[in-house]
Amino acid sequence: MTEKNTAHRWRPADAADVGVIYDIQCISHALQPEAHDVLLERLLLCPQGCFVLENGGVVSGYVLSHPWVRRAPPPIDARLGAIPAEADAWYLHDLALLPGTRGSGAGAKISALLAEQARLAGYRTVALVSVNGSQGFWEGQGFSVCMDDALAAKLECYGGQAVYMERDLPGRGS
Repeated sequence: MTEKNTAHRWRPADAADVGVIYDIQCISHALQPEAHDVLLERLLLCPQGCFVLENGGVVSGYVLSHPWVRRAPPPIDARLGAIPAEADAWYLHDLALLPGTRGSGAGAKISALLAEQARLAGYRTVALVSVNGSQGFWEGQGFSVCMDDALAAKLECYGGQAVYMERDLPGRGS
């Protein structure tokens, strides 16, 4: 499996990748796919937080992330309009890998890269909504569940297993 791990690489996503990002999320999130324009908007609002996983020129995963307000996850399949001025966390909107790529270490690698990017941008927290039974993976990346009744109500649109999670980051020089 080591050879497989070294062949995959994360690269910055661009607008031309939206079609394959859409296709992958239709496989990974078949019950709740988001529209092309929603995915494109995320990429355009924060290109430095969006990456695709490639192996030999074939995209097999993606991540979309951007600054956002803690404990206020945006609804799925909804345009944001803008990054809020009061954004106080780096929000990992979606990480999706095709089934053959899972277990390759690619998810852990991009999670660490985004945490460092968020820290360098001055954020002390990375937040996400865990879906599709991924809570254990995210706990392994240092995230903890932070749920209350208000968050549970906001997450109804995400599906039954959705939980809000956060990871605190060390400050600069820590």
